[in-house]
Amino acid sequence: FMQLSFNLDTKDDTPIILLNQTKKPVELKEIPDSYIVTDVETTGLNPYHDIIIELCALKIIENEIVDEFSTLIKPDRIIPDFIVNLTGITNEEALNGKTKRKALIDYCNFLGTFPIVGHNVKFDLSFINSALEKEFGQKLKNDFLDTLFFARKKYTNLTSHKLVNIAKFLNIDTKNAHRALKDCKMTFEIIQDMKKS
Repeated sequence: FMQLSFNLDTKDDTPIILLNQTKKPVELKEIPDSYIVTDVETTGLNPYHDIIIELCALKIIENEIVDEFSTLIKPDRIIPDFIVNLTGITNEEALNGKTKRKALIDYCNFLGTFPIVGHNVKFDLSFINSALEKEFGQKLKNDFLDTLFFARKKYTNLTSHKLVNIAKFLNIDTKNAHRALKDCKMTFEIIQDMKKS
């Protein structure tokens, strides 16, 4: 997997991974050994109206966490009280975050060409791709995998396959759930359990 920075040949700060891939993303049906776990916290559910306020990722190489990425993103609006209460991210805290463009560049550089893994990952990707389109006119081309798909097949006795419910079922610590980095770590631990069978 490539680890690339942004294009140094021009003044354009568009991350190279957005420019140098012509392939279309493929949804993987087997969990790889090396991947990036990704999670976002947002101001709502609509990727074209709402915004990312926290973007986090874990780099997994051969089933081990080797690096992490975590940033708040400075919002261009007031974070709704519901989201503040859910995530614990305050407006004051978020204002100290990176600009959206800087956060996206740093995320893409961290991501490289690794597959993206997440719980209900299409939600996260819809927000990331919407933001990338607005900033750079490009979407991610990385392959991706949704742990929700595997969770529904493996944990058939659960009535709800929300991330926190699966974590509690597996006795995984859920303190600070609904913060993106914690959700990434819970997702990774669930993946480790999924790979046992």
